[in-house]
Amino acid sequence: MNKSTSIAYMAAFLAIIFGFAVASVLTPDQEFSTAENRALSKPPALSMEAIANRTFFEDMNQYVNDQLVIRDQMVRLYQLQQNSALFNSMLFENLLRAKEPHAPEDGTRIKDSRLISNLVVTNRKWILPATDPVVHTDRIDEAAAKLNDAVLFANERHTETFFIFNPSRTKALMHLYPTSMQTDAYARSKAYFLSKLHKEMNVVNIGDRFDAYTRAQLEELYFETDHHWNIKGAFAAYQEMISQLSAKSSKFEGQPLSLSDIRVSRLSTGSFEGSYNSQINYAVNPRKADRTVIYEPKAPFEFDRFEVIDKDGQRLLTGFNDFYGFKRGRSTYSYGKIYGGDRRMITYENSNAGNSLNVLLLKDSFMNPLTPYLARHFNKLTVMDSRYYSEFSLRQVLTSERFDLLLIAFHDDNLFSDTYNFEKSVREE
Repeated sequence: MNKSTSIAYMAAFLAIIFGFAVASVLTPDQEFSTAENRALSKPPALSMEAIANRTFFEDMNQYVNDQLVIRDQMVRLYQLQQNSALFNSMLFENLLRAKEPHAPEDGTRIKDSRLISNLVVTNRKWILPATDPVVHTDRIDEAAAKLNDAVLFANERHTETFFIFNPSRTKALMHLYPTSMQTDAYARSKAYFLSKLHKEMNVVNIGDRFDAYTRAQLEELYFETDHHWNIKGAFAAYQEMISQLSAKSSKFEGQPLSLSDIRVSRLSTGSFEGSYNSQINYAVNPRKADRTVIYEPKAPFEFDRFEVIDKDGQRLLTGFNDFYGFKRGRSTYSYGKIYGGDRRMITYENSNAGNSLNVLLLKDSFMNPLTPYLARHFNKLTVMDSRYYSEFSLRQVLTSERFDLLLIAFHDDNLFSDTYNFEKSVREE
């Protein structure tokens, strides 16, 4: 190779390296990666302490990686490679598992499984997060202690309190994982969490009902490409929830709706944008994924008052029918579009409830499909999602208004998140 060619190669190499660097510096920072469904890093604060303990350099490295130009496109290219048959790293395990004895009640027969960006794709249909085999006892201890304190304060104010534990997808669908990724850590984590709760706490464990289902039946209760349950699973949870609340509460008595009160149909057109599927460049065809069941009450939801405060604190001016429910004719659907999405606060008032109960519900996103069903049973239901409050104090909420019931409803894969921070720092005026 002559000197001119060597110089040309070197110049091309440096142009690529520095070109990416210059382009990354000149391109405005991105706040969110749609390819990975996560917030991207911001420039770290420079301080002598951060330099001394090396966190500045670690954070800067993450920031540079996150803000690299055309990063999303490169991630998608990598995901396409992981999803190809040629690079199927689980091929041998798939061949062995396909020969195992299989009964109809065992659910899906696993013929193909692959790992794409830390998500497991089974039979090019089901998408699940990679499992965590660790029981995080320290973090569970902290979350359970915060929950115990919150419930104690509510009880002192004579607000009858219930902790509602909803069954998450990961534990329920463990049989859809490759054998090498299956673990009982989720069951052990849930049991450990429950063991740390105050013995007098009212627990509504929806998982007890779901544990009685076969694997095939469980598969009918969850979305295939999204991390939530579908309306069939949510409705079964609602029925169990109302039944247990009625049996355990000294203030509430009621009967849930039955399937005879529901008009049942199924999604047949459009694309379903599952939360997991969107993270891996739609490895599962969204026009075929999640031909989900649709439940519509024969007696439509009617409320005397319906108000929504959005994530940013702004009042959302919309009617209930525009906010919640399946809308025919859409080209795309998602859990959020059908069930209203996550909001800071929703208020329902229903004079036809047959009682004067004022109820507060603290929840995560698993409860979104259920809130109007619950609201049929109470005179007033206030739904709050503390994740969208920079400053939140349950004590202040309970002190500012008299609530008869407090329902705290999280799913059982949510054992130590920020949702257990019931007393965020409040800025002093």
